[in-house]
Amino acid sequence: MAAIATRLPDHVQAVAFRPETGQLDLCPASPAYAPQLRLIAACIVAAANEVVGTDAVCAVRVLRVGAAAAPRTAPGARPRHGMPRRCR
Repeated sequence: MAAIATRLPDHVQAVAFRPETGQLDLCPASPAYAPQLRLIAACIVAAANEVVGTDAVCAVRVLRVGAAAAPRTAPGARPRHGMPRRCR
C-alpha cells in the first residue's frame, strides 16, 4: 500500500482475506481513514494483485475501527456480566 499512499500503511491493517470470494478486510487505525480507504479501494485491489502476481483480490471491505478485535454479538444484544437480567 505504500505505493498507493505513502502515509496509509501506518494507519491501516489487513486483518483477513477470504480466498473463496477474493475479499480483503482492512481495519483503519481511526474512523478518519475509513472514507479514504473506500475511495481508493480499486487502487488497493490493483496494487495487491500486482504484488501477489494474480487476480486473487477482487474486493476490499473496510471494517469499523476495533471491529477486528471486538467479538461479534447479535444486534441489540447486551454483554453479559454474570448477573441475571431483570424481567420487564
